[in-house]
Amino acid sequence: MKPEVTKPAPAHCDASTDLLPFFSQAVSLASVSPDPLIASITVETTYSDPLAILEEIHHPNDPICYLERPSGEFSIACGEYLAHASFEGADRFTKARKWADSTFSRIFMAGDHHNPGTGPTLFLSATFEEEKEDHSSPPALQVFLPRWQVLRKGGSHFVIINQSIDGKDDPEGLVAAFRHSIDLIRGMNHDLAGPVSQSSVQLGPPREEFDYERAVEKALGRIHAGDISKVVLARKLTFETSRPLRPFSIAHALRERFPECFTFCLATPEQGIMVGATPETLARVSGRFLETEALAGSAPRGPSAGKDAHLGKTLLGREKEVLEHRLVIESIKRRLDSIGLSDCEEGRSRLLRLANLQHVRTPLRASIPSGIHPFETLCALHPTPAMGGTPRESALSLVRELEGSPRGWYSGVAGWLDSKGRGEFIVPIRCGKILPDSLTLYAGAGLVEGSVPAQEKTETDWKLQAMLEVITGKTTLPGE
Repeated sequence: MKPEVTKPAPAHCDASTDLLPFFSQAVSLASVSPDPLIASITVETTYSDPLAILEEIHHPNDPICYLERPSGEFSIACGEYLAHASFEGADRFTKARKWADSTFSRIFMAGDHHNPGTGPTLFLSATFEEEKEDHSSPPALQVFLPRWQVLRKGGSHFVIINQSIDGKDDPEGLVAAFRHSIDLIRGMNHDLAGPVSQSSVQLGPPREEFDYERAVEKALGRIHAGDISKVVLARKLTFETSRPLRPFSIAHALRERFPECFTFCLATPEQGIMVGATPETLARVSGRFLETEALAGSAPRGPSAGKDAHLGKTLLGREKEVLEHRLVIESIKRRLDSIGLSDCEEGRSRLLRLANLQHVRTPLRASIPSGIHPFETLCALHPTPAMGGTPRESALSLVRELEGSPRGWYSGVAGWLDSKGRGEFIVPIRCGKILPDSLTLYAGAGLVEGSVPAQEKTETDWKLQAMLEVITGKTTLPGE
């Protein structure tokens, strides 16, 4: 239990704030605390670009998390472990909740925490699978408190520094370390890096682990037999690269091209960096309310306004797409109801138009009863039928059988949760995993009654094109 604070911490911090009393009190409390303590200081600063800061401060094998949705004027990035833990199994989110509660209980805060994502914030990444299936897979669920964090929301910009506190620490030394960390981030000369072209990178022929159309045919046989209503099958294409790719340059290109999506970068030691731009938000929590969405059904964009409208109208009315979308909505409602979120309101379905594709999107909103932790909603929702299928267990079993290897972060969960219970979590899709000498791209399609194998493979090709164009300047797979 955290010792009682006797002096109020500064409610607002900037470059001139005297933090010596704050650190002196924290050291005094740490000297009598049975558990290690943490100080978290939020400083409002001038304009900053979290992706640019991440690009300059990142070192190989540093854990990172970066999320940005340009249309929402929101960007957050963090790096380095101050505290972290990994979990697996069906109860991995329950275990993570206990760890998160314990971690937050040991933190002393200074600064303004009005904006979501300010103050001490935990960052989370979960794989599609509940267990870590082999040495090449990231942890099934990892949660960490970073040493540094930067946030841009609208016209407001913040730097958050987290520091361990020991009863033997020198308060003046802690102030100096904090000032050094702040000055390092605030004093970056981003213009020195210069532009980097990715178009010269050559990709070798793709290595695919199974025949996608044949797997779709097998899945449709199970659907015809009535075993399942929907299953999502994903392709995984691995390419050797002629030189190392620049993940943050790729992320910059993606955020410029897909402002309605969440551009993201994820990394944990020895696992490379996952980069992508996902259209799918799994959950947004505000403490009192949960917002989620059903996103299912895809069509290309048209070359003219008329053709584009025709494709969109067809997508909204085509029987196969309507069925797929309704299955996702009803499954999400059932899962939320199972944990006590029974008043789920369904919004009007509409088209989500991206640069290369359009999808059917239906927003859903529910109030969160007292005592329900955000991690419980993640456990209920993940994986959604848009990523796995329905009924859940039968669909997931078929995914494992037909795909043959773990997905890892692809179609898992990534996001953040602050100390006030506010957070946002995405589903990492439309992405690639970057290693020093290889690139693995992922894309999937939802299969229901009426699906056609060749058309489903074509849909995955559409989804692969965005990453291919950013990396190579071409929209076709190498060798085609």
